[in-house]
Amino acid sequence: MRDHRRIDEILDLIKEIWMRDPDVRFNQLLYVLQSSYSKQHAGLGRVEEKDTYGTTRLGFDFFNLEDSLFLKHLHKVANEKKKS
Repeated sequence: MRDHRRIDEILDLIKEIWMRDPDVRFNQLLYVLQSSYSKQHAGLGRVEEKDTYGTTRLGFDFFNLEDSLFLKHLHKVANEKKKS
């Protein structure tokens, strides 16, 4: 069973990161956080598709990513922003 305390910790970090740029929409924030995680982990979770017009769409599939791993990333992002 996963530690339920991770929920508050994750939400607190997301709030901390988001409050530094509150004009960003929630899903934009999640996209940016997922994108930065993927870039730092050799493209993990990156999903590309082309639509009928040939336009490439980029997204991220982190369905199987353990919360503990993303939590480490959130801590890193939060600490980087504190230094800025």
